[in-house]
Amino acid sequence: MNTSFSIKYYKSTKEENTTNIYTIFLYNLLIFILIYSVFLFVPSSFEKIIGFQIEMSELNIIFLLILFMVFGKFYTNYLMIAKEPKKYLIIMLIFNLILIATSIVYLKILGTGYTSYLKSYLISYLIISIIGFRFFILNHKPQNGKSISLTNLKKLLDIGLPLVPDALLLMLLIWADRYIIDAYQGLAIVGIYSVGYRFSEAINAFVISPFGQALSPHLFEQFSRSKEEYKATMSQVLKYYWIVILGIMIAYFMVLREIYELLIGVEYIEGYNVIGIILLGIIIGGAANLLGATMIMAEKTRKVFLFTSISVFLNIGLNLILVPKYGMYGAASATLVSYVLQFIIIYLYTQRILYVQYDHRFMLKSIFVSLIFLILVIAISYLNISTALSLGLKSSLFLLFILSVYNIKEINELCKRF
Repeated sequence: MNTSFSIKYYKSTKEENTTNIYTIFLYNLLIFILIYSVFLFVPSSFEKIIGFQIEMSELNIIFLLILFMVFGKFYTNYLMIAKEPKKYLIIMLIFNLILIATSIVYLKILGTGYTSYLKSYLISYLIISIIGFRFFILNHKPQNGKSISLTNLKKLLDIGLPLVPDALLLMLLIWADRYIIDAYQGLAIVGIYSVGYRFSEAINAFVISPFGQALSPHLFEQFSRSKEEYKATMSQVLKYYWIVILGIMIAYFMVLREIYELLIGVEYIEGYNVIGIILLGIIIGGAANLLGATMIMAEKTRKVFLFTSISVFLNIGLNLILVPKYGMYGAASATLVSYVLQFIIIYLYTQRILYVQYDHRFMLKSIFVSLIFLILVIAISYLNISTALSLGLKSSLFLLFILSVYNIKEINELCKRF
């Protein structure tokens, strides 16, 4: 529902947004009551899902946590889409301070065990929800006594419901390979592969995902206000996306081998070998998500689900073919190919929805130059030389990459503007 609200936010008046807010609140509350009632009267059903017995008090904590997490995340999503970065940062700071303080109290002082984290998150989200409710009551007072709309709810659900299975499929895309590796190669290989995958996800967690979150509100607003302005922004974003993200990847691999050996150990070094393959897939997937924003804003969420399904089933099929023979390398390759296909499909479809004039020549040049330097940096990591010499050579290559990028005419002109 958060995505549905975000799509409608800049397309609606303040009164319509107010109605959508309270309609979503009521819908979330009713769904919570319905699901909670089932597990309350048939607690064994929840135990079957999680696979172990749970006390009723713990069940109450879990469901209350889910309820206030939904309300809290709706509030923080509103602050992002409404372009309120200062308020968003303050709220997140409050949330984390409360979480840390209550975790210390429950875990260290009261010694409540594993439920400490559940209780800490519950209190944190509860306080954020209260702040959020106060904010909405003060800033979005219902007009003419009409605060709920079944018509609006239907429109929101039409957009949002296809994204629910889509989210589950994305989880399958990330985790299915590990189950297949376990079936054919054993749990030890799964552990090594998982470590490599975690290092691959670092760029997504700290660069790609935050960038997408920061960009989304501006794209939503531009798409509603001016399609030409939106197309110009998308053209520029994708134009420089590749050289910036691949440049960050080169810098990452400049020190990654040494950090990996220090933190994980030489005995798990095979996990390092798949990081580059997986990370390239994640970077291409990030570009696909940027393009996919056009589908979401055009309210083509059923297509989002369809394209994700194709990518996931291809990933599973490739894993079943490649993992028995090539192990974790086959799984990493399957991930890369799946993301490439997803990008191609989404690119072709979004161009049909809204044609954007991309600078393909510049992008291909950027990718080509970046991949050459990336391959050289990774190759140096495998040389049997001292750590100091390895870091020195890789640093020199990275500086050479920066100079090469700067000499690209478009980059040079862009830098001169600033």
